[in-house]
Amino acid sequence: MSWHRQFIVFVLILVASLVAVLVSDSFIATQATLAHSSLLQPAPQQPLGEYDYFGKLLTQQEVDNLIYKQGIDPKSPGAAGRIGAVKINQDLLDSGENIFFNRKIGDTFGLQGVFGFGLGVAQIQPALQKAITNLRGQPTSNLRITLEQDVKLGSRTYVKGSVIDTGFDVERGARLPLGLTPDGNFTCALCHAGVSKTGKLLKGLPNGDLNIALLIALAPNTTAGFARLSLNPLDPQYQGNGKTIIDSHNQLVTLPDPQKFELAFDNAVLDVPVGNFESSPDGINNTTQIPSVFTFKNNPYLADGQFAVGPFAGLSAINNAVHSSEINLLAAAQLSAETIGIDSEVYLGLALQNAANESLRLPEGVQVKPSQWLRQVAPDVYQAELQDQIPAPGTGTYPNLRPSLFTYNGLVFSPNTSTQGDPASGPFLFAANAMAAFQNSLVPPPNQTRQNLLALKTNSVQRGAKVFEQAQCLSCHKAPFFTDNKIHPISELQTNPARAQSRLDLNNLLVPPKLYTFNNPVPVPVDAEVINVPTEGIASSPTSLPNGLSPNGGYKTTSLLGLNFSAPYLHDGGVAVRAGSLQVGRNGVRVTNPSGLGLAGTLSQGKPADSTSSLWALIDRQLREQVVTANRASSALVRSNLDGTGHNFYVDKSAGFTFRQQSDLIDFLLALDDNPGKF
Repeated sequence: MSWHRQFIVFVLILVASLVAVLVSDSFIATQATLAHSSLLQPAPQQPLGEYDYFGKLLTQQEVDNLIYKQGIDPKSPGAAGRIGAVKINQDLLDSGENIFFNRKIGDTFGLQGVFGFGLGVAQIQPALQKAITNLRGQPTSNLRITLEQDVKLGSRTYVKGSVIDTGFDVERGARLPLGLTPDGNFTCALCHAGVSKTGKLLKGLPNGDLNIALLIALAPNTTAGFARLSLNPLDPQYQGNGKTIIDSHNQLVTLPDPQKFELAFDNAVLDVPVGNFESSPDGINNTTQIPSVFTFKNNPYLADGQFAVGPFAGLSAINNAVHSSEINLLAAAQLSAETIGIDSEVYLGLALQNAANESLRLPEGVQVKPSQWLRQVAPDVYQAELQDQIPAPGTGTYPNLRPSLFTYNGLVFSPNTSTQGDPASGPFLFAANAMAAFQNSLVPPPNQTRQNLLALKTNSVQRGAKVFEQAQCLSCHKAPFFTDNKIHPISELQTNPARAQSRLDLNNLLVPPKLYTFNNPVPVPVDAEVINVPTEGIASSPTSLPNGLSPNGGYKTTSLLGLNFSAPYLHDGGVAVRAGSLQVGRNGVRVTNPSGLGLAGTLSQGKPADSTSSLWALIDRQLREQVVTANRASSALVRSNLDGTGHNFYVDKSAGFTFRQQSDLIDFLLALDDNPGKF
């Protein structure tokens, strides 16, 4: 054979070998992609035209069958509502969106007259308007204001000229921040919507830099919300010029000095990092990170999963709570003796003695029962603290309502059906159900960062899906919603327990959850039909907390969809790292700026947590230890029970994973948007 032929044969063999290698690699890659493609598929969305039946999706035929079994004609008016079924259609979603973005939260009497939220905002109103004017119609995700006067909050004084980050989002051309209303109220959009750098409205995203502590501390009577924190109002250190009242046992009690207690409460409020809030009147410092509202199949709801029953698998219950038990300052007095050890009259006295509206304040020189004074100055309870709320069936009579798994203060937010101009007006529970349907329609926006584009092009996201499976993350974070919809006990998770214990004191107080049928008008007729809310599979009995909460508390498995937009991480939001604090190289990651670790180096300073860096601290135990150390070095974070501990399911060298696998896993987690497998 001539050398020419030998050369040609050699070349052919070489080419054939290279082709074989490429085909083999391609086959292996294809097999790997196929094996994990289910993790990269878009999550199913809430279908229109079907019905919600206490968290189950049913067709028209299935609903008709249920109606027929209960002896009702399926064609009769309101038949579906009589059994608790809610039809999901575009009109309902549109109503829910309108309420979500435009309808105020809370009763005017308590939030404005007693607490003084609007009066607080008015202190910075000139600075807000000037800052918005200076935007010249451009959008922002953080309205920065310059104070035009000195402002004293707690022990801190912000002098004239101080620059403050409010965290307010302002849409292009808007005259007010997103979620604030002209009359000094606020809507759901204040916390659960944002504006992108290009001015796009991002529905459902947490407003992670909202300076809630500032908004609360500005109010003149923040102590009306004292039950949200662990402060003992009867501690001798707060005595001074407090009024003397008659408690529920007809004993005289001297209230704390209003100025001293206000000072202490404001200082405690200002401990709370931006993007966090306190809402449950449980006497526990358990500040909670603002969650996203990509809610479809992400039940149960809230960090501990306490909202698990009722329409839309508990979502209507949490919407109800936002407009009632979590915001109604005065109705919480009903259970204060049993839950936080404060007599109900003392509770009301604390709220009223320094009310923002001076006409509501306890009288001078007269010893009264605050409950009697309250009804003297506000005789119609439905025009006062029960505005747009009614007692749920089976809970008793106000002010002695009992809690249930659906309503933790015995009340249901449901404005009168005939109220003109109120988007929340409708049949019983219309507003809560409409908002739930709207929230369930929301999906995370696409992650359009350069990092995600590169990760998808290089198959890092696909490899990360494999690591996710190898690390057994799927055992709890099951695709396609990346949750198992369960509450896991504290003993399993080993996380900070404060948020998990919020409702434990209610466990022996609960009555079976009941609702009026959804075809009823409001006010509800005396002969209105009542539905027993199903609790099977959710709680051991209708009067027990959801499974997993008792006896010591627990946390729900949070969905991982939208992680790129929801840093920091973990149930307390304590796993936080500022951008630029880590150096990620080819062989590992190390801390280059310790001052950027933890909430102490991020949200407590009003600086954002970086999603990539924070995820490194979530999955790597050595980095996590440093984050926890930084959090525990802050007395304010210690008081707020924010440390970033627990969830010790690491994907790091000690667990047998390489640096590249860690990096791939993070790329996969950040890709979990509306369509994880595509850019």
